[in-house]
Amino acid sequence: MVQISDCHLGAHQGDSLLGMDTDHSLEAVLATIASECPVIDLLIVSGDIAAHGDAASYQRLLARLDGVASQMVWLPGNHDDADLMLSVAGEKLMPSELELGGWRLGFLNSAVKNEVGGLLAADQLEVLKGIVACEQPSLVFLHHHLRALGCAWLDEQRVANADDVFAIADAGPQLKAFVSGHVHQHSEMVFQNKGLLTTPSTCIQFAPDSDSFALDDSNPGYRIFWLAENGQFQTRVSRVKGVTFTVDNLASGYE
Repeated sequence: MVQISDCHLGAHQGDSLLGMDTDHSLEAVLATIASECPVIDLLIVSGDIAAHGDAASYQRLLARLDGVASQMVWLPGNHDDADLMLSVAGEKLMPSELELGGWRLGFLNSAVKNEVGGLLAADQLEVLKGIVACEQPSLVFLHHHLRALGCAWLDEQRVANADDVFAIADAGPQLKAFVSGHVHQHSEMVFQNKGLLTTPSTCIQFAPDSDSFALDDSNPGYRIFWLAENGQFQTRVSRVKGVTFTVDNLASGYE
């Protein structure tokens, strides 16, 4: 199982974000995935697919990812237009949950229209309750992170009602981890016996442990999972190697 996140594709091929051509960086990540993961049972695209919610961005990605994996799931992020994404991708690519190899996988929409930060609405919490109630080992994916990472400016944008999330999750020991994007960096921690994982962007990277907006010089990357029948899983992050990317390190933010 492979997760990519925060592609920030523009309306046109070759559009850039802070000096980085996001189509080019995505291609480099996909080439790395192809070399390291010849067979992918599920590809998860965990939000901020589009830089500005343009239909052309979703259409271009949908065409590019055709055939990359046996199954694919898309999640909306704060830069996405969730309704437009659904109209392009279709309901099949945007389920709230599915089963894979004896595992239950949940996909929660943490995006709030016209807001940067995340929140899980009542219907999303109900989905989580259903996943917690099942007896299968499970993972839950969402765009926004749930706990502070030590980046002050990003931590203001985490899921606002994370306490409600953890209160629900506490009843399900078979729920192994929450996996998110949004923060454009790799992190792994444990909170209340649940793994909390974040995955790098396929384009620009944010500097860890920064009080204000700052970019990192790490290359774009992705996360891979191996799910075992005994309810255990392994995961790691892999980054593009041998390619140099241009980025505006003097930038103080973006829209």
